[in-house]
Amino acid sequence: MVISDRIKTGDWIAYGCILFASMVPFSDSLNPIALYGAIPIAFLWCFSRYSVCKANPTMHVILALYIWLCVCALFAIDWESVNRELRSVLGAFILCYAVGALALRDRLLPLLYGVYIVLLISAWLYAKDNILNVIDFGEQRLNDSKLNANTLAYYTFYVTVAIYMLGELLKGTFKTIFRYLLFLMIVVSFITAIYTGSRQVLLIQVPLLAFLIWWRYLRKSVKNLAMLLGVFLLAVVLFMNFGAAIYENSTLKKRSELVLREDSRVGLVGETIELGMQRPLFGYGPGCVHKVTKSGNGAHNSFLELFVNTGFIGALIFWIMIYRFLKLQYRRWKYTKDRMFLAFLLFGFIWLADQMFFSFYADLWLMSFFVLVAAHSERYYKSIS
Repeated sequence: MVISDRIKTGDWIAYGCILFASMVPFSDSLNPIALYGAIPIAFLWCFSRYSVCKANPTMHVILALYIWLCVCALFAIDWESVNRELRSVLGAFILCYAVGALALRDRLLPLLYGVYIVLLISAWLYAKDNILNVIDFGEQRLNDSKLNANTLAYYTFYVTVAIYMLGELLKGTFKTIFRYLLFLMIVVSFITAIYTGSRQVLLIQVPLLAFLIWWRYLRKSVKNLAMLLGVFLLAVVLFMNFGAAIYENSTLKKRSELVLREDSRVGLVGETIELGMQRPLFGYGPGCVHKVTKSGNGAHNSFLELFVNTGFIGALIFWIMIYRFLKLQYRRWKYTKDRMFLAFLLFGFIWLADQMFFSFYADLWLMSFFVLVAAHSERYYKSIS
């Protein structure tokens, strides 16, 4: 599918709608306007102009997944839960479609990555004004009904990837700025881990940043390696003097000391597998996992939540989407030996790992970034072929 590089006025309006939505996700007055006005406007424009499913194979699988959720809704045990879940799924699909369509424009691709930087900034501004001043830092996580601590951790992962990609996509001064900003994410990751009490931040960000920095700066430069070792030693000294005390008094330390079997998620794994096996074809219905677990919680796992809600087929479709993405990036890297496909591949593996700790499939921002990276890979492959 060939797309003209000329950006229409409607494209800019659609992008502006998405950008607006990323600025107000925690506003009681403005977020409904974004969800029921701005994002649908972006979708309607993109749907009327672009066949995203032809240009981005990932959208085929996402569409199949969401259609299957609608089928499973017919066999649900609780219609209120179904209604809430399907509304979330609809929001996720229309944002994914709009993001996937606008990513067909090379000039808009960097701006779309910027949307997720704005989203993270919005989350931290909300946390500063509404959470940080009311929680007990040593006992509680940065968490409330609007902002989940885990979600903030995943936004941090997304922004790390976005900053790396912008360091590749942009030129001149902006390229230099974003290449330096990649190092800033080391500090941001530590702060996020401390305030969210999320062990996943460190488990994800440490190998991610290590690989991206090594691949871009170190693998062919002894001088850069020596300089970075100096920076690393300085960071260790600063941490011992300032960061260690913060860590000692944090929720992160307490959660890190939990024995694995004491983590509530471990118990949920066994429980949700057992529940899914009881209704393996259509499950209990979209969003109904909360109705059947003893704790009333979700599975904290995309695959298990889909297994309980939509049966084996829903979980399998989601797995196929990720597997196809990973296979495609690996094949393209083998064919081109281009490092960008290694970056896409690394993102895919980390995104897969994240599904074991949280449910992504019905969240509009968590799903749409995956579509953005998939679209970027498609555009990049076509540009070098």
